[in-house]
Amino acid sequence: MGAVLAAWITEIAIQVYKGGKQNTVPPGLPVPSLFLADMVLFGVLAFGAKESSTLKTPAALLAWGFVIATVLNNPLAPAALGNKLVPGSTATKTPSGAQVTTA
Repeated sequence: MGAVLAAWITEIAIQVYKGGKQNTVPPGLPVPSLFLADMVLFGVLAFGAKESSTLKTPAALLAWGFVIATVLNNPLAPAALGNKLVPGSTATKTPSGAQVTTA
């Protein structure tokens, strides 16, 4: 459970650092739903790691995978949801089929 907790704290720190630029409630902080989504996601991973000794390694790898996805701005990262919830943003499709969101 220690590796999942460390990944969760790192994820929160990265979201506060990066999220302040786009989704601000008070200036510099991301929207609270990102923290709630992280708590649920990493809480499930921590629970699985605590209850089953065979799930410790996969849970830790998955938790750190989410952190890496957040750092790389991967669309599968938990913070990607917050970017879609920014008021006034518009989503358009590029010719390749990728979705681009502009504020």
